[in-house]
Amino acid sequence: MIRYYYVLPHDNQLLFMTIDKRAIFINTASQVIVRILTLALSLVSIKLLTNYLGVFGVGQYNTINTYAGMIIVMADLGLFSVAVREIIKNPAEEKKILANVLTVRVISALLAAIVSATLVYSTKYDPAIKMGVLIASAYIFFNLIGSVYDVYLQARLKMQYSAVSEFISRLISLSALAIVIYFHGHFYLVVATIGLYGLVTFALKYYFGRRFLKFGFAYDKELALKIMNMAWPLGLVFIVNNIFFKLDTLMLFAIKGADAVGIYSVAFRVLEVTTFVGGFFANSLFPVISKNISNNKARVGAVVSRATTIMLLLALPITLLCLVLPKEIILFLSNSDFVSGAPALVILAFTLPLIYCDILLGSVLIANDERKYMIKIAIFILLFNFLANLYMISRFSFMGAAITTLVSELVLVVVNYYYIKRVIVCRFDYRQIGKIIAIALLSFAVGYLLKNWIANFVVTGVLVVGIYTILAWAMNVINIGQIRALVKAEE
Repeated sequence: MIRYYYVLPHDNQLLFMTIDKRAIFINTASQVIVRILTLALSLVSIKLLTNYLGVFGVGQYNTINTYAGMIIVMADLGLFSVAVREIIKNPAEEKKILANVLTVRVISALLAAIVSATLVYSTKYDPAIKMGVLIASAYIFFNLIGSVYDVYLQARLKMQYSAVSEFISRLISLSALAIVIYFHGHFYLVVATIGLYGLVTFALKYYFGRRFLKFGFAYDKELALKIMNMAWPLGLVFIVNNIFFKLDTLMLFAIKGADAVGIYSVAFRVLEVTTFVGGFFANSLFPVISKNISNNKARVGAVVSRATTIMLLLALPITLLCLVLPKEIILFLSNSDFVSGAPALVILAFTLPLIYCDILLGSVLIANDERKYMIKIAIFILLFNFLANLYMISRFSFMGAAITTLVSELVLVVVNYYYIKRVIVCRFDYRQIGKIIAIALLSFAVGYLLKNWIANFVVTGVLVVGIYTILAWAMNVINIGQIRALVKAEE
């Protein structure tokens, strides 16, 4: 998350200066553009995988990917967020902090790669899953080390370099995947492209990061222990939250098998790859929230209130597309073998606005260092999600997983809102929210009619989003001036 302030020493103090809004704009806008291009490559990857591996193979592949992703979050230990925060508070110690984090990270990354492979071989997964996780352990290792350079790039408002690294890596791994498919390569070679992606991403982040600041390994026991003591509660929260977000896939595989995971994963992937928009917007607001959370809670409450409206405005176009064109989207990303997942996509579409709001509300708790609340919330929602999935998946397969995801996110919004009201006063603009809902309903009705008249679903989708945007502009739901006002560091 972006939390960097430009500072100058003066009278043995650090004077916090206004955030460079041009740097924020370049950092955010370039990330969005590159992430959209990366998203396009991800969609191509889904198409190639579904057509080559089929339902069962995609189920195995996504189970391996999910397992690797969970291990990465567990091994992160909360270091990323704490390291960025400490660099902001102590910019003079930036190089020292990064060097110590790099040392801890390499050790944790190596242990994570070894432990992940060891653990999976103690399970009852079939041999393909076990070998796949072993191959993907390279991705785990390089992803974790690369995150150290993300800390620096994030703090310096240079995350566009991280985004470019991921785009180039996605392009290279996609090319490798296409070659494997062209030559009818083995499933393990397909999985190896995951590790290739991690390796190339790390190499590029290392290259870009070293252009701005060179740092190596260091170990200061006092500093390392201080960072770890601050990080582990946040790391625990991230671990529990990640398990919560991925639990449905793992439970679905265990209860219903790879076929169910394969069908569900295509619908879920649409949800997963579109959350970055809300994440970027929340990140752009984090400097304002962090700076004012201690001494100007009224401002933070006003920012969160207005930002919630914008989050809904950003999320609903994607929700609309999934509601109007669920089968068409599934067919575009895969083939007719996966089309039974279209109803799951409809349910998951309602989850996206909730996820966007949860990202925003969670930022307030992180900024105020509400570790106690966050741990309680994380454990509660994980238990709720596990029990709900256990019942719903057993009865309704992947549809049960989709319903559980929606209900869990709704519960999480309510719980997060309950706790942030203890921190700030947050009053939502129900008039603007009502306008957005009305615009969405009207756009959906028009889109449903257009769907029956226009054969090309891409044209229909563009028209639906266009109508939604025009109506939002005409009803003055939000304007550029309001968005600029939100990201100012000072009134």
